[in-house]
Amino acid sequence: MGVFDWLFSTKPVEILESPIVRNPDFSNFKAVTDFIYEKSGIIDLDKRALTSSRLQKHALSQELYTTNEFIQAMNNDNKFLQEVLNIATVNETFFMREYNELEWLIQYIKKSNKNLKILSMPSSSGEEVYSILLLMLQNNLDLNRIEIQGYDINSDAVKNAQIGMYDEHSLHKIDANLKNRYFDKNTSGTYEIMPMIKDATKFEQKNIFDLPNNLKFDVILSRNMFIYFDSEKRDKALDIIVNALNPEGIYIKGHADYIKEHSELTNIEYGVYQKNSF
Repeated sequence: MGVFDWLFSTKPVEILESPIVRNPDFSNFKAVTDFIYEKSGIIDLDKRALTSSRLQKHALSQELYTTNEFIQAMNNDNKFLQEVLNIATVNETFFMREYNELEWLIQYIKKSNKNLKILSMPSSSGEEVYSILLLMLQNNLDLNRIEIQGYDINSDAVKNAQIGMYDEHSLHKIDANLKNRYFDKNTSGTYEIMPMIKDATKFEQKNIFDLPNNLKFDVILSRNMFIYFDSEKRDKALDIIVNALNPEGIYIKGHADYIKEHSELTNIEYGVYQKNSF
């Protein structure tokens, strides 16, 4: 097209519009953390600058620019809510953590005259569940003596538990013979727990406050979960745990957890409680 053709052309000229830039406004972010509290029981998120920053960054990546948009997305999009809960929950653990209670449990399994149904909640990335199974093997106990499951609110942690891949830090307290016998070392330097052990358990994404009333277990390990709750949520979570125990069932808490006395529980060992039979 010549210069004059262009000047006198009747073809409309396309005008490119600049994209609208929105400035984020997360004022009153406590409304977001209060919503997360109601869903998960986790307190003080608004006081954790790094976690709040990560939550806001994730919201922006989803083109959510305000507190109200953030809350609406959590209300309407279960996938987004789960991503938020994954960011908000901490999963720092390792094999053989708080070992004395695990050893107590192994002796309890030895003495039991029935197969036991055991729950680890929160199970994080699987170290506690796998520690119990490894200790059973070390004590020549048949893994079929128990049915063990792990529940955690964090879906990423559940996936990692199902994969069963760990670094040196996670294994730093594990017996060398157990590590050599039941883990395969990869070229990356990580260790994958053997399929026979992975096949002996099951991990699921579940929120303690959404558990159905008909679940029943002989042993529940819920260790270092209550430290994230206020007194109201601690009391509610403990009632749920007690309800999920069979008569004379065992509840094992974490060293850092504080619980009030409960009319249906008797403290029988440090950190170990038994549900009354009546």
